[in-house]
Amino acid sequence: MTGDELQAVRERLPEYVEAVTTKSRGGFYTCPLCGSGTGPNKSGAFRVQGDRWRCFSCGKSGDVLDLIGEVERIPDFRDRARRAVELFGIDGSMKPAGAAPEVRRESKPEPVFISPETMQASFTAYERNNFAWWLCGVFGESKALELALAYRLGTSKHWPGAAVFWQIDDAGRVRRGKVMLYDSETGRRVKEPGNMVAGVHWLLGMADRKPPACLFGLHLAAADRSKPVAICESEKSALIGSGFVPEFIWTATGGKGCLNRAMLEPLQGRRVVLFPDLNAFDDWTEKAKGWPGVEVSDVLESRASAEDRAAGLDVADYLLREQGLNV
Repeated sequence: MTGDELQAVRERLPEYVEAVTTKSRGGFYTCPLCGSGTGPNKSGAFRVQGDRWRCFSCGKSGDVLDLIGEVERIPDFRDRARRAVELFGIDGSMKPAGAAPEVRRESKPEPVFISPETMQASFTAYERNNFAWWLCGVFGESKALELALAYRLGTSKHWPGAAVFWQIDDAGRVRRGKVMLYDSETGRRVKEPGNMVAGVHWLLGMADRKPPACLFGLHLAAADRSKPVAICESEKSALIGSGFVPEFIWTATGGKGCLNRAMLEPLQGRRVVLFPDLNAFDDWTEKAKGWPGVEVSDVLESRASAEDRAAGLDVADYLLREQGLNV
């Protein structure tokens, strides 16, 4: 396995974590090794940062190959790498592993795309959608509706006031949906009594049949190739960016650790600018090395105060601040 192939495998850590872990009642990942859902001081025990993971309860850590080895009990590095190639479809050859046994595995269920009818059924009841209400407060009703329709913002009954953010790929397929609850006045995520985030596949009883994630807003980038593409972390930031800086097509990864090469493949040949949150600049800069056409904006880094860094502000926070809105 070449160095590039190894790095490509390591970038798939978030996908493997989603496949082998569950969420505790507090919304944290449960460690697939020791079963702990919370660590010291009630913090999340199992965490992912970039292409590394760590459990603060059992103390184990590593990259995706280490996690594969622990979960599937594969001690040999070459067999772990071979298993990763099988899991993620990374092209590449491996040197013979001698007498190492072949890894036994169950076939993974075929991924299921969410039906257009399911997504379209969510395009209603914006008056009960907290995020939509907050968006109206920022842009006014007309512009907020324009953004909601463009990004296919949905409303969910899972929690009163919850929104659905759909991932629609460049072929128009609905890959995933993320249900989140926001505060209608502050525009902040509701995180008490737990982290109010749920996947639509999980809600439909198909948690093990999710297609690979794509960029939120990718369908807009596919429809308009005249503009450069901006990539930020949160779906909220993508909508705010689109409203205030329409010179870009704004998309989102859905989280700091979700950025990977596969997400950027549909954007080959285009100018792509990454806008990481303040606590993700170094990580995204390292990831972007060697990705043709991809730039990392330092606009937040150049403006950040110590308080901004401590708060981990994102591009939406700065855009709202420039408009004189509270963040």
